[in-house]
Amino acid sequence: MTALQVHSWPSAIAHVDGNAFFASVMQAAHLHLQNKPVVIGKERGIVTAVSYEAKKYGITRGMRGFEIKRLCPAVLFLEGDYELFSLFSQRMFSILRQFSPVVEEYSVDEGFLDLFGMRAHLHMTYHEIAVEIQKTIHNQLGIPVSVGVSLTKSLAKLASGSKKPQGITLVAGRDIEQFLKDIPIENVWGIGPATASFLRKNNIRTAGSFAEKRVAQTLSKPYYAIWNELRGIVVHGLDTNKKITYQSIGKTHTFTTPSHNKTYVWAQLRHNIEEAFAKARKYHYCVKEMAIFIKTQGFQYRTKEIYFDTPQQYPLVQIKYIQKMFSSIYTPSLLYRASGCTLTKLISGRSIQGSLFTSDTLPKQHAKTLYNIIGKQNLTFGTSLW
Repeated sequence: MTALQVHSWPSAIAHVDGNAFFASVMQAAHLHLQNKPVVIGKERGIVTAVSYEAKKYGITRGMRGFEIKRLCPAVLFLEGDYELFSLFSQRMFSILRQFSPVVEEYSVDEGFLDLFGMRAHLHMTYHEIAVEIQKTIHNQLGIPVSVGVSLTKSLAKLASGSKKPQGITLVAGRDIEQFLKDIPIENVWGIGPATASFLRKNNIRTAGSFAEKRVAQTLSKPYYAIWNELRGIVVHGLDTNKKITYQSIGKTHTFTTPSHNKTYVWAQLRHNIEEAFAKARKYHYCVKEMAIFIKTQGFQYRTKEIYFDTPQQYPLVQIKYIQKMFSSIYTPSLLYRASGCTLTKLISGRSIQGSLFTSDTLPKQHAKTLYNIIGKQNLTFGTSLW
């Protein structure tokens, strides 16, 4: 069998992954939550993040509130603080730049560093650098991260995922074959369930067997790139353009005085929606799904998931639909103390082709023009606008 890579460190890429990031941030920011089973997503009524303490009870993402309470009556089901998550993310990447000037912000909770040539500069081995990264993030932010170091981005990402939480894994060139031999093929970055199923039918069940096969002539370009990366050949460089990415965007507001006035509650919710969409537009996102909620004086959440046929940037276009969904969860006899929304399934606005709007709504250009006028005049959305 031919070795996949004979050189130990012809390149060195580190992947740093925040472990249970959203839940860990809440535990770090609120000391009374530490070592407690914490679950994020109460504003939507659906689990979006799970602490390691809660995972022990079998709680997973996508579960409903009543399901997690049944599994763990003591679980702490919390609203996500997305501004706090963004702040911790920025601070984490600031720490990473202390160890290399070449950093890719891959997502809000994970990134890549090019460590090649940094051993002499930092007077540390690659393992010592990984330890110091992990220790610095934990000491300064109070959150756990896993670190993987290898020759390529694909190998580094597999390495960081092999030991969680708070793990460190180095895979030198001479160790690639041994490292990959037992890793399930579906764990490889870029290989989805359908591709994994196809490969299994062809008796390729592990990352190691995929990398060993002489399949260069039969693979499409993306999978040929993965094949090379698993063999220790760098294909994907680091994207060092500083960016902020979001898995979701949320806005909430607690009323000064609880109210059962439908017009007032709707106006407050509408303002949150406009604020959230403004942030989405700022980072060039279109929105496929949105969850709205209103919270009663008795701290009960009434929520509704809203699905858009086409990705949206301007809530005015879908306002009648959104208002109808609001009316479906509003009960006149109840007092309400807060409202909010969470935007999910965010898609880069630059990649959207064709019209974003259906024929029975405002044309895209008219909505865009209106929002630009409002922005330039520094107006806010109040009841009189609608």
